[in-house]
Amino acid sequence: MYLTSQQVEEFDERGYLQFSGLLDAEEVAVLNTERRHLQAREGAEVVREPGSSAIRLIYGAHDYCEPFRLLSCLPRLLGPVRQLLRASAYIHQSRLDPRRGFTGDPWNWHQDFGVWRHEDGMKRPDCVMTAIMLDDTTAVNGPLLLVPGSHRHGEVREAHPEPDGRGSSVMRISAHMLEALARDGGIEALTGPAGTVAFIHCNLVHGSANNVSPWPRATLYLAYNSVENLPEGGQGRAWFLNNPDRTPLDPVDDDALHALSRAAKARRAG
Repeated sequence: MYLTSQQVEEFDERGYLQFSGLLDAEEVAVLNTERRHLQAREGAEVVREPGSSAIRLIYGAHDYCEPFRLLSCLPRLLGPVRQLLRASAYIHQSRLDPRRGFTGDPWNWHQDFGVWRHEDGMKRPDCVMTAIMLDDTTAVNGPLLLVPGSHRHGEVREAHPEPDGRGSSVMRISAHMLEALARDGGIEALTGPAGTVAFIHCNLVHGSANNVSPWPRATLYLAYNSVENLPEGGQGRAWFLNNPDRTPLDPVDDDALHALSRAAKARRAG
């Protein structure tokens, strides 16, 4: 997949691009089969809701889960990321938000880059957060909300880091600042069928409400960072928050997830 110059300009202007059906149903099924296995995982990389057994985030799946590793290197994802960054990329951080029905605290309005600058010493906002929808995401099941164009204001200096109780922090943006940004750009909900992919600038202001519906809306977030923008701090941070492997990613066969699906079907048939 190759972005047109108009699409690159749209990303630079609005801060995100969205593509419905970038992954097909078979590829989504492969990822969701593995997702169910991941939700049984134990370890510090699995973060639970405060006072609950419900999973809030699963970090680092691209590192220990083959389907998610292959996904991160599909040309359909890696190609556009390289275009938008104007450089090769590695994954600084990945996180799976399972967001099951009737669960999930909200994510307050924030920018991702501020945390990575503050915690990891990332120098510039040369990072693209890629959101992959693993469930149908609608207006009712807690979609990600975006403020188009807010990345053009740079890092919102009024934002301040707040500990999240999980070894990291979030750069929370005040209601006053959010109101001013939304007056300029409005607020849009990131919705679409499973298999939809969005490429999001790391300084785009975003957040989400809790999911009060019966329907899940699992989303995988892959934060691709430019290899020309390596963090210079964060030595005490866990590997799944500040990935120490900064090797530039190479694309795999674009049919890699289909091949996994065929192999699994052959094993079941045999």
